[in-house]
Amino acid sequence: MSSYATLLKRPLALGILLVFAGTFAACDSFVSNVDQPKDAAGDEQFNDPAEAEYLITGIRAQWADSHSGVTDLADGLSDEFRFGINSNATFPTFEQIDAGIIRDDNNSVTNALADLQEYRYLADDLLRRLEESNGFDPDAPAASASEAEIRFAANVHGANARYYLATYFGHPDDPRRGGATVDTSAFIPSPELYQRAENKYANALEQAEAMGDGLLQRRVQSVRARNALYAGTHDFEATGGLQGTEALQAAAEYAREGLQEEESWDVAYDLNTVNDYHNQAGAGRLQLAVQDGNKAQLANGLPSESYRVADESTGELVARSHVETVANNPQELSRIPLTIIGSRGATRGGFGALPPNLTGISIDRDEFSAVFEDWQADGKADALPTSVADFEDGDTIIEWGQGKWEERTDMPFISWQELFLIRAELELRGYDAGSETALELVNTVRGSYSLSDLSSVDLERIAVERDRTLFATGSRLPDQRRMKAVEWHLKDQVNGQKTAQWLQLTQDETGPNPNL
Repeated sequence: MSSYATLLKRPLALGILLVFAGTFAACDSFVSNVDQPKDAAGDEQFNDPAEAEYLITGIRAQWADSHSGVTDLADGLSDEFRFGINSNATFPTFEQIDAGIIRDDNNSVTNALADLQEYRYLADDLLRRLEESNGFDPDAPAASASEAEIRFAANVHGANARYYLATYFGHPDDPRRGGATVDTSAFIPSPELYQRAENKYANALEQAEAMGDGLLQRRVQSVRARNALYAGTHDFEATGGLQGTEALQAAAEYAREGLQEEESWDVAYDLNTVNDYHNQAGAGRLQLAVQDGNKAQLANGLPSESYRVADESTGELVARSHVETVANNPQELSRIPLTIIGSRGATRGGFGALPPNLTGISIDRDEFSAVFEDWQADGKADALPTSVADFEDGDTIIEWGQGKWEERTDMPFISWQELFLIRAELELRGYDAGSETALELVNTVRGSYSLSDLSSVDLERIAVERDRTLFATGSRLPDQRRMKAVEWHLKDQVNGQKTAQWLQLTQDETGPNPNL
């Protein structure tokens, strides 16, 4: 029995919370003779095949909760974002993540991990219902989904969950060792989790083929390729599982059958399930600001102690600056949309490819240089030029936020641009990932953002293209660990404590587990 509360959200039934009774069975010892709440349903009531579509919808909603909740924290641990120093950034849990010194009671990590483990449990539980003899018969007249649809959903989402665990989480006692637990298992190293994800993706592909859905097949093959690429390019201490040459050969095979131009696989958000980037690293609230590469902008304490400094005289960090990137080439605002954050944490405007719900704060990109020139990377609020947009005397800027995601903005779980960059990387590593060359693939991606062609490309340039194309998607953290062309931005130790490269399992996960 999982320890995770299983919460399902029924569309069009606002305010109704369905809780699997088995999760709270212990409550019977405290309260008896109480009627079941009218807004709750027991686990056994979902063994009706008529509920299959509803269960699948619940898994997708939990996926949305998990995806942005995990990836924005990963961006905070990487050099993508840093802890905001404006007065709106107050949570020490984000400061710990930025510094790579993560306490075992960090509730930001705890909550993201709980959402992810719940997502995994829901997917695994759907498969359990199908395979146990409990009346959950997809061939029954009342069934709301076919057996292939149910098996596809259970396997692909179970695979996704294991991919997240392998990519983002790590051992509670060793912040440089990736992996996680499943229910109350012993610690499972990342290569084994990547292998388990691969097995489930393979099963999902079989179901997509049975349904004759070509787009689903290309989506599965694309995420399989990424799963195998990450497995094959990390330098793991653990043996076994999916890694090394075998993984890279598989990645190339899958990538050849992946997404085509203009295709993607999106995670859907709305006002019931909001994109966490908005309220943790965006216009809603800025706990995590866009990296600007200057020591003066780091929060006092852990972050300023943890970051590696490239040049003490200028305060330049080992971490690169997205703000400088855009200042040097404003066309990059099509890939790296930015918002201006004032000294009280308020969003004062935005530049570049902002989502529809943020276009009201949009400022013409031609004005970016004027704003940038009046901003100083000194950790103090600077006056904005009153010649730009609607800025008035007294308006200030202290830092920059991401403008890519608003609370209702869907996020690609994988896009055709990411798949093309995966193929390009594999080609440069010596694997056949399709008929186009690495340079052709990269230039096709750049062309989709109206950027000029490159004349050559190598793995170092692939890292740059991934950094900019996949801005604010959780991709930078695994790239920093696995790509030699990308430096790690934190010191190895701070006050004798090793800095993290994975989000460590916290005590809410480890405490109830007798195998850790």
